[in-house]
Amino acid sequence: MFDLVKELTELPGPTGLEDRVQDWIADRWSRFAETRRTRVNNVLAHVGGSGPRLALVAHADEICLMVKSISDEGFLHIWPYYADQRGKPPRWFTPVNQPALIMTSSATIPGVFATASGHVVGGRNSQQEEVGWNDWFIDVGARSRAEVASLGIGPGARAIWNPETRRIRQNIVGKAMDDRAALAIATAAGERLAARDDLPFELWLAATVQEENGLLGASSLADEMTFDLAIALDVGLTGDIPGPDKRDFPACLGAGPIVVYQDATCHYSVRLSDRLVATARERGIPVQQAVFQNYGSDGAALIRRGVATALLTYPTRYTHSPIETVQESDLAQAVDLLCAFIEAGPERKEEPR
Repeated sequence: MFDLVKELTELPGPTGLEDRVQDWIADRWSRFAETRRTRVNNVLAHVGGSGPRLALVAHADEICLMVKSISDEGFLHIWPYYADQRGKPPRWFTPVNQPALIMTSSATIPGVFATASGHVVGGRNSQQEEVGWNDWFIDVGARSRAEVASLGIGPGARAIWNPETRRIRQNIVGKAMDDRAALAIATAAGERLAARDDLPFELWLAATVQEENGLLGASSLADEMTFDLAIALDVGLTGDIPGPDKRDFPACLGAGPIVVYQDATCHYSVRLSDRLVATARERGIPVQQAVFQNYGSDGAALIRRGVATALLTYPTRYTHSPIETVQESDLAQAVDLLCAFIEAGPERKEEPR
């Protein structure tokens, strides 16, 4: 699982330019499933089976910054990937002093996220209380706007932070655990279940684009394929570090996957969620339950299109940062739970509650 997560997380795939990730997914999934790309670059894979049509859904994109302009001296001025309402970076967003990778349609260029620091911000310049977007920039080692242009960089290029994914004792630490670890889970589950010829669901996998920009890729899945139910896969919020209130975030690393009943965008299917929890307990798989604040997933877009959906997450520390942290056992147990749920088959139809 570590090797799979490392390979996926180190691929560059900013919102709106997920091609490298989707190419990898299409190739890997085609080895065990019938795979195709949609018009907006979602990847769909038909694993097999018969019965209600079930999709496991994870997103390919990672958060990024956009190049908005270039200075005369060759520095890249940046803007967030989302519709900014504050006019300044939020407290949770911390790219500065990280390695950067700038992506154009044809090239990737290394750099660093930077801001004025050290001795040059002493004295009168040390009293700034709030940071604005124009206080941050990217240094690609160029000396002029023309040199930057010769690299193919212009407004609209994406920039991601770009650390190596590594082990720190029992933790796996790196970028884009949101949502590449979910793609690793979907891949491992698909490979395991494809070996069976008697699946009681018609099983599909979906890798979506632009989740971080309003769940856009998932919004069109129902136009490509009619699904009866879905399980969205994503990062889960934890309160097992200094700072968060454990009353709000009771989940923790190492205690198993998290079934989420509600977040800021929707209420997930209680019936599906309860079945996931019951399946975990029947099989002796550790499981946690939660509701999340300040959070949303592709599941909301599926529910809007009439697909009953549950949300299964894996505990993740430091979300939307360059050091997103997961534990391998939680990912493996998520695979076990998905396979057990699918192998158990659909429940009998019940009277409406």
